[in-house]
Amino acid sequence: MGAEHRKLPRRKVEQLVLMTSDNGSIIGQCVMLDVSAGGARLKLNGDFAVPEQFTLFLSKIDGRLKRRCVIAWRKEKQIGVRFMGAEDAAAPAARTA
Repeated sequence: MGAEHRKLPRRKVEQLVLMTSDNGSIIGQCVMLDVSAGGARLKLNGDFAVPEQFTLFLSKIDGRLKRRCVIAWRKEKQIGVRFMGAEDAAAPAARTA
């Protein structure tokens, strides 16, 4: 792998999570491969379109643990997401490919 560019360390988790759109409809399930305080790497389990922003449900029990996400990168069946704070939700994220 290449050089580490992350500001926050990631922890391996391999946990099944659920993605939903802004209107609450289910986008699909995926596996969260690793996570940090600022984002996560997700492995897509199906052939579905993932929008630039969505909500990631991290808790299957009660659905209370969730994070708003913006896609940071895409590569084959994996995506990197950045967890959005309240200040990020109002403005679209600037990205470089």
